[in-house]
Amino acid sequence: MAHTTYAPPAAADIAKAQNADPNLRLLLAQRRFYSRAKRWAGVRGIGTGIIAVAAPLLAAFVASAAVPAATTAAIWYVLSRVLFRHLERRDATRGASVQEQFDTAIFGMPPIAVREPRVLPEDVTRIVGTRRRPAYAVERLRNWYPIQEGVPGRIAIAIAQRANVSYTRRLLERHATLWLWVLVGWSLVAVIISLLARFSLATFLLAVAIPVLPPLVDAWDEYVSVRAASREREALANEIHDAIAADAAAPIPPEHLVAWQSQLFALRRDAPLVPDWLYGLLRRGNEAEMSEAAETIGRTAQQEEGNQ
Repeated sequence: MAHTTYAPPAAADIAKAQNADPNLRLLLAQRRFYSRAKRWAGVRGIGTGIIAVAAPLLAAFVASAAVPAATTAAIWYVLSRVLFRHLERRDATRGASVQEQFDTAIFGMPPIAVREPRVLPEDVTRIVGTRRRPAYAVERLRNWYPIQEGVPGRIAIAIAQRANVSYTRRLLERHATLWLWVLVGWSLVAVIISLLARFSLATFLLAVAIPVLPPLVDAWDEYVSVRAASREREALANEIHDAIAADAAAPIPPEHLVAWQSQLFALRRDAPLVPDWLYGLLRRGNEAEMSEAAETIGRTAQQEEGNQ
């Protein structure tokens, strides 16, 4: 197997590699693919949200609007699931693939760690464009991982992998919780509107249940999947943390780094998307927490290494 000969590069080399132009291009492409995927998710969410909000209000004033509202909601729900969700996951998978290429490039990992579908250089060039260098600063892509240069390369990689897992876990949990509460709250409001407007059972089903229940079910499904993914991320973060803590006595085998990288790719590929506005709102605080945790773990690892 190719990964048995894998030798992690020095931490200083990883820190330098992540700011090299070819690798920054990959990061920028990753951001662009994810942003495009999030636009498709936004189309799904905005369309469904408008229908879910408008249908009960419209039916409260125009009773005959219940049937067209229900029909529109059903058509949009099918279109959202069949077309827009497919486009969203397609671009999200491409984003995860480019992120994997970036990771394996700076970590010096063998090709076995790179997952399909592999995004070709032409695809990267097409989505990045020619004016990429200013975007590096705008997107804050330099020093993507909190690399501790004073530790062995294997520990620097493990810290970076753990940081990525922990960062994403908190972001996903906040996103899923936010939208679940928003949709539960609106569902209650829609029921109250139907009671005040004295909807008949048929009108309630057409103007409230059909437009509101599908996004509510979607939100619940996403919440459950995020909670499951969060537990997987937490378990992976704890596993990596324990391996770092025990590294002084039992150095982390290179194949463990490759295995963790494989798990990271699967988690990224299948994770629900967080809107850019929420990502931007939480980014500074999350990155500060991630960097502080990485620095603490790295400092502890250095002390343990020195005590041996």
